[in-house]
Amino acid sequence: MKKTTDIHYPTGELEKAFINYIWRLSEFDLHRRKEIILPKGTAEIIFNFSGNVAYLNPSLQVRTILPAVFVNGLNFKPFSLVKEGRQEFLGIQMKSVGLRLLFNTPAKEFNDGVYEGNNVCSDLDFLADELHSACSFNRQVEIILKWIGKKISQISDRFSFNRACRLIQLSQGIGLTVRKLSEEVCLSDRQLRRFSQDWLGMTTEEFILYNKYLRALHILHNTKRSLTEAGLEAGYYDQSHFLREFKSYADLTPKQYRKANAEFLGHIFP
Repeated sequence: MKKTTDIHYPTGELEKAFINYIWRLSEFDLHRRKEIILPKGTAEIIFNFSGNVAYLNPSLQVRTILPAVFVNGLNFKPFSLVKEGRQEFLGIQMKSVGLRLLFNTPAKEFNDGVYEGNNVCSDLDFLADELHSACSFNRQVEIILKWIGKKISQISDRFSFNRACRLIQLSQGIGLTVRKLSEEVCLSDRQLRRFSQDWLGMTTEEFILYNKYLRALHILHNTKRSLTEAGLEAGYYDQSHFLREFKSYADLTPKQYRKANAEFLGHIFP
């Protein structure tokens, strides 16, 4: 199998606040292959310049062919892609606040799904055509950043965006509670719950649990700590709690994820 990957990390302060990176993946393999993608805490806008790629979401009993451009919201259960032949994808990986920022739509409306670009934003089809005609990855990045710059220049509620980014920063800490988050961003429990669904895609309680799982996923993937150490470092108070909560998102135990030997975080190739 031939595979090439290009990645661009944003440099502008505003872009860095919600974009993880812009990426391009090109691969060719005559064999039919399956890729399982676990919840990773990210949303993406993806331009699909490939042949037929099947999207399977067992938890929602959904099977479809990926459109030419689509938005993938936060995932709370694994989904799969089935690919064959030449594949080329160009994507913008971002935090959930990017969905609310770019499309002025509550982030929760994108959860656990793939949404055709034209149904989300009419600009995306035109952007896909321009990107497909670009002569290089660097030129594609320029086009994307110009589009993003135009979108974010229209932001009317910068204060809410900054508040949401503050919540994401706080999520890196251990021992978070709804009360602590409420105090940090000066919102009541009820106000914060609505705000979190709008900008983060989930309630405050779900946000705390989800980020605990994400910490565990990163520790399992990037270190050789024992399962006991990984669970404690992520904030779980005992092993049974760790196993149960991790499996509720990944449909795998921490040991099974380690055994899968994933090359990329949260991506498993059976």
